[in-house]
Amino acid sequence: TNFNTIVHRKPELDIEDQVLCLDNLPLIVSAETNVPTDSYLWSNGSTSSYIEVTQIGTYSVTITTQFGCSNSTTFSISESEAATIEFTETVDFSDPNNVTVEVSGIGDYLYQFDDEEPQESNFFYNVPIGPHTITVIDLNGCNSTSKEIVIIDVPKFVTPNNDGYFDNWHITGVEQLEGTIVYIYDRYGKLLKTLSHTSQGWDGTYNGNLLPATDYWYVAHVKNGAIEFEIKGHFTLKL
Repeated sequence: TNFNTIVHRKPELDIEDQVLCLDNLPLIVSAETNVPTDSYLWSNGSTSSYIEVTQIGTYSVTITTQFGCSNSTTFSISESEAATIEFTETVDFSDPNNVTVEVSGIGDYLYQFDDEEPQESNFFYNVPIGPHTITVIDLNGCNSTSKEIVIIDVPKFVTPNNDGYFDNWHITGVEQLEGTIVYIYDRYGKLLKTLSHTSQGWDGTYNGNLLPATDYWYVAHVKNGAIEFEIKGHFTLKL
């Protein structure tokens, strides 16, 4: 007796647990086999090759071939979302400058400072002065959130030698502080220069003459929106 054995294909099906991003609905879950004669039956009653998910929970799908071979799988949908950065930028003249990022959201997040390696901690120590970008990354694959910040500080010296480095002295980031005024004095209290927030800074001269290499004093009336305060200190002119 002769007979033939025909082995029909069992549908391939591999759907892992998924994350529903609340800020990017709906979630598309596909079981497509690219075989036109395959049929689909999802736990929500859909017979399409994919479903659009807007609710968390447990889902399943069964794929059946035209010859009656079938395969099923069950998977879970959890939820996450992009972080909302809640921290408020402040004028920080501390040394060193530190940044703490406060966020809201239901996700698990990493924190990135500029292009540095992302970290689990929301605290950044000894941050350089100037503009920076804080990025909060959702570990579940939802959208990242970024915010531009400005770290404002007082340079400790000025070197007016026209080499392109520290040729002028001003509060770093002062262009972000509209209405801020800075007064520069010599050690005897003589006013040498008044700087606005749009000024390029002090080049170490008075009446066109370069002053001696020594310490000089400043008084800054700082405005940051509705917040106003005064800081005082000194810096060194180096030749």
